[in-house]
Amino acid sequence: MLACVSMAFLFPTFHTLKAQDFSVQLANGNILYFSITDANKREVMVVPPNNSEGRDYYMGNSKPSGALSIPMEVRHDGIMYTVTAIGAGAFSGCTDLIMVMMPATIEHIEAYAFNGCSGLNERVTIGRNVKSIGNSAFYGCANLPEVRFQAENCEFMGGAMSSTVFGNCRNLKRVIIDEGVTRIPDYAFCGVDAIKSISTLPESLKYIGSYAFAYCSSLSGNLVIPDQVATVGECAFHQCHALKAVTIGNSVKTIGERAFYHCIGMKRVTLNTYIPPEIATTTFSDLSSQVTFSVPCVSKERYLRNEQWQAYAPFASSGQCRFTVNATLDNQVAGVIVGNGNYAYGDTVNLMAVCAVGYSFIGWSDGNTDNPRVFVMDDNITLTAKTSSTNTIAIHDTVYRIDTVYAEGYKVNHDTVDFVEETVSINDYKELTFDSNKKSLKWNFPREEEVVSVSVYNSEGSCIYMGDGRKGNVKMHRYPTGTYYVRVETIKRVIRCRFFMLAM
Repeated sequence: MLACVSMAFLFPTFHTLKAQDFSVQLANGNILYFSITDANKREVMVVPPNNSEGRDYYMGNSKPSGALSIPMEVRHDGIMYTVTAIGAGAFSGCTDLIMVMMPATIEHIEAYAFNGCSGLNERVTIGRNVKSIGNSAFYGCANLPEVRFQAENCEFMGGAMSSTVFGNCRNLKRVIIDEGVTRIPDYAFCGVDAIKSISTLPESLKYIGSYAFAYCSSLSGNLVIPDQVATVGECAFHQCHALKAVTIGNSVKTIGERAFYHCIGMKRVTLNTYIPPEIATTTFSDLSSQVTFSVPCVSKERYLRNEQWQAYAPFASSGQCRFTVNATLDNQVAGVIVGNGNYAYGDTVNLMAVCAVGYSFIGWSDGNTDNPRVFVMDDNITLTAKTSSTNTIAIHDTVYRIDTVYAEGYKVNHDTVDFVEETVSINDYKELTFDSNKKSLKWNFPREEEVVSVSVYNSEGSCIYMGDGRKGNVKMHRYPTGTYYVRVETIKRVIRCRFFMLAM
């Protein structure tokens, strides 16, 4: 049994409406009726003058006509109210309305609000703040030519095929969906077989609801589902006979049952998703035998191994078969990048900025601060490593026989040392003195040269003293006669020298 049943539009069943609290006459003579919905927030909705369950809500009252601009605010008994909703049946049967402009404050358009407004012959705009549109809200607006949909996060539109919002709008040929819209709700434009085109779907779009464009049999051309869309609901484009091609964006994870069922005019389906989306056996059922499915070259084997997708092989390939990592430094003398190159989909990449002496890594141009940075390859990537110059200290560590670079102020403890023979005499440095009479080692560096550490070693390489500070004094009385070594590390240099202490 098919999940998407045949369309059957029923005349809407009306239900009890909220009674009016006051009315306001507009400058063009039209009278609008309002009900207070929240006295504390001072909010009202537009309602019809009568609240009976009959079909003529304007019996005994003149119906709005011509071009109607619904105000954003209305005053009643000295209080200003914001108009936030068009109530159920508010303009039902107002056949002489030719144009309606709704304020940006509208959040809800309730059931049958403009039902049977057959005189509407100008575009209707659904504003950015609209959160819901009730059953059959524009049912039977036979001359409505175009809808501009701006509602950024509308959750509800009709909710059933028997009461679709734009049912029996037989001249509605174009839908414009603005940037900023994140959802096309379930049943949004279901059954409007006059629609021939929808504007380019916005990049902001994330969800295309179930039955959103089902039975739009005149919808033609090439449909592009943007990269941010994650879900295409069941029967979303069910029986859109005139569609020629569809391109599915790279973030789509789920395409529901019969989403493109019986789209008999379809010639090409292009998938930009590297990981095959979840589909049902009926998602692309009953298409032309000539339809071609194209998948990313790097993912072709994934599609072939996927049981859900095997039925649509052989696949044409699109795009390149390998990806490129192209990372650079913001300063070409600051170091090197390790990890650039070409990779297959799913390869693990270890990307690292190796900084030269005098530079440090800050972060990558996309905000990531990992270094090394490890990620799985799924697209081309271009990055810049941000660096900064820094004061550093180069220390020759004779324990490990390597030169190590430390950031300014870093303290290094050496337990033992093996000084090389070329260590110079303490007399070669004016900042250092050894008083052989007093057996006292002293140092005195200029104010601008910060001393990080001062170490004294005996001839066996053992550290007998460690300190810091611009000035200092070490008493050597308790140490035996022999050769001693001094290492001084400052923010500018490293001093290695020796002195002799003789018995007196």
